[in-house]
Amino acid sequence: MSQVLNRHIILRLIFSGLLVLLTGCTVDTAEPALPPDKHIVILWHSFSGAESRALQMLTDQFNADNTQNIILITEYQQDILTKIEATAAEHRPDLVVLWPKDLQAYLDAGLLGATPALAPTIRRERADLLPMAAALYTVNGTMQALPLGLLTYLMYYNVDWIADLDYTPATATWDDWQRTACAATNPLGGQTGIGLPAQASSLLVLLTSGKAEIVRADGYYNFSDSAGQKAANVLNTVLGNACGLVYSDRDVGVTRLGHSSLAMLIESSMRLKEIEQAVINGRNFKLGLTTLPGPDGPGPTLWHGPGLAIVAPEGARRDAALSVVEWFFSTEAQSTWSTATRYLPVRRSLIETRLNSENLPEVEAALLHITLAAVDSGAWVAWPRYTDSMACRAALLRGLLALKESTTTPGAYIDIAVTACNTAVKP
Repeated sequence: MSQVLNRHIILRLIFSGLLVLLTGCTVDTAEPALPPDKHIVILWHSFSGAESRALQMLTDQFNADNTQNIILITEYQQDILTKIEATAAEHRPDLVVLWPKDLQAYLDAGLLGATPALAPTIRRERADLLPMAAALYTVNGTMQALPLGLLTYLMYYNVDWIADLDYTPATATWDDWQRTACAATNPLGGQTGIGLPAQASSLLVLLTSGKAEIVRADGYYNFSDSAGQKAANVLNTVLGNACGLVYSDRDVGVTRLGHSSLAMLIESSMRLKEIEQAVINGRNFKLGLTTLPGPDGPGPTLWHGPGLAIVAPEGARRDAALSVVEWFFSTEAQSTWSTATRYLPVRRSLIETRLNSENLPEVEAALLHITLAAVDSGAWVAWPRYTDSMACRAALLRGLLALKESTTTPGAYIDIAVTACNTAVKP
């Protein structure tokens, strides 16, 4: 913890020292501070890889372009909330990147309650914010963080293969999907109809597409309703008859789809480019992308994504942090972030602009059309905030794995998962 505090102080000292060199001003290093017209905004995140690089790119861009004398600094941290709670207010960050699963803990710690819901520009352009993005961080009617980007879960498929099996994604039902998955399966030839990662999210996605009531009005989970029970029966038929493959290695499904030993694959939209490349490297067939089926046609989609929240105390620090949040919602920042990370933009106008761009790959266009169709139809579900508890995730995964076995009561595993997930709910 002392290393975090020391680095925070050192950063302020460094910038104070730079100002001395550049302006000739004397700075009291006992209490490092910038002149009143300069503001340092510290952002903590736990990203790695492309997201970390993109965040640094945006930081450099903000620092080069802003005219408000704000200096934005981004830092990678683990256990962000724990460190914030153990740190004096003056040494805390001003902004944090979080996920829906983190939101309640920040609210319980009193870190978000006094934060203005939206910066002025975002309030003016609220209509451009996709509703599923806003819903991820809205509690009791107040948006507590700015969504940075979106991802959803979809079905990738071999277009020619499933066409030969008379499967039409635009109108397919659970029964069509079950029939096609088993028709595509040939154990002797090493071919399987559908692939699913062994993750809690896989079951949640399928329950969502099956139109189960994921969250009731009172905040508790109810995905073991009649629709959830039907989804469990369909999954039990598909998996129990070896028409579906549940795998632990996240690359298995992508590789097998690319080599045409899987007809269909359930995966995140974040892996679109990766899957496209696997197909090019494999059999090079036409790749399709669609929503998952439901009882009577395409079902609702489940949406997830990171957000940017203000934890700065009231006053100049919070005002400066609000300016940064506002800039992250800009067309320029959103476009840069989405291109660099593969998250979908949270603004409708940016999706429409991309759809009108030249030479847009067909599969990417399909993803963007799916996004707008979800908005226009209202057939979407925001990621449930309390499903990341260990008990909930374990019960969802156990349920998915159990549905591979022959059982007379597949819905019982969904009942168990609902009970486990409800133990973490704070309505």
